[in-house]
Amino acid sequence: PALRGAYARKGGGCLASTSSGGAFAMKEVLREEFLTGKPRLVNMNQLGEALNRLENPPIQSLYVYHSNPAAVAPDQRRVLKGLAREDLFTVVHERFMTDTARYADIVLPATSSLEHSDLYRAYGSYCIQRSEALIPPLGGSKSNWEVFSLLAEAMGFPEPFFRQSAEDLIDLLVSTPNPLREGIDAEAFRAGRAVELPFPENGKMQFKTPSGKIEIRNPREPQPLPVFFPPYGGDFPFQLMTGPSLFALNSSFRERDDLRAKEKAMFLQMNPLDAKGKGLREGEPVTAFNQLGEATFILKITPRVPSGVVVAEGVWWLDHCPGQGSVNALTSQRLTDRGQGSTFYDNTVDVRKGQAGNGR
Repeated sequence: PALRGAYARKGGGCLASTSSGGAFAMKEVLREEFLTGKPRLVNMNQLGEALNRLENPPIQSLYVYHSNPAAVAPDQRRVLKGLAREDLFTVVHERFMTDTARYADIVLPATSSLEHSDLYRAYGSYCIQRSEALIPPLGGSKSNWEVFSLLAEAMGFPEPFFRQSAEDLIDLLVSTPNPLREGIDAEAFRAGRAVELPFPENGKMQFKTPSGKIEIRNPREPQPLPVFFPPYGGDFPFQLMTGPSLFALNSSFRERDDLRAKEKAMFLQMNPLDAKGKGLREGEPVTAFNQLGEATFILKITPRVPSGVVVAEGVWWLDHCPGQGSVNALTSQRLTDRGQGSTFYDNTVDVRKGQAGNGR
């Protein structure tokens, strides 16, 4: 697309971020000026390493919200070992007894989207939405903002910012001018309906490069031009692809019996020629393994998967796995060279006959 000039046309190009994330002034919420020092940052993709090896000082407390790292973090065996430390104080703010909540010293009940007011930004579209709580919080549950405010008060933060309600904070974000929201259907937005941000008729992609253009050749990199690098995922014979599931969002919604029933099982998809070469049959338990760990699946044989590749869709909770690990028992904590992101898609495995039996 870059060579053909497609990005100059509305809707042209690919791999661009499409979201409404810039519609609100998030600096009004982040308030980095409240920091009294420079906090230590830990990459969440290396949680297993951090919980087991980080020193000076070691991590001694962990607060988990909006996440289920026991299931979704890479190198699951190391993550579970770290969560099991007797000297680690873990608090999980949750609605369900997830894999991570089982390791918590304290589980704080969290509100659902029906019990708190919120602002929604889109990931994959240009829509925004405001919602109001429909029912009061049940069972002593609290929203993220309420818990954070109470923690700030207990820790001695005097700023009035932390005494606001969620509705006050939403009003602040909505009242702060932002050109991306100019021209929206304000009445529909106030009524709680999703509204689309107006896209400039002659809007062009803005590239955050020194030249302001797509830089196919980047002289600041050791390798200025794009070249193929072999996968780093190891010497096992099958490239593991961790695809999304139609019936879950990563590990979210795995508490739903009806959705799990539709998916039927934690499948590993394999090409017919590879299955024949391994002496494996459709529907039988198989174990995928590498240097990090192993996970048992139910085999699904399909020509849709290329030879030399196996596919595991979604992230299953351990309670529902055929064996003692989910797909992230096979994924590495290794980071990407740009952005220090995860390498969920660059791992290799071997596959053998398995034996189903949940390890919980």
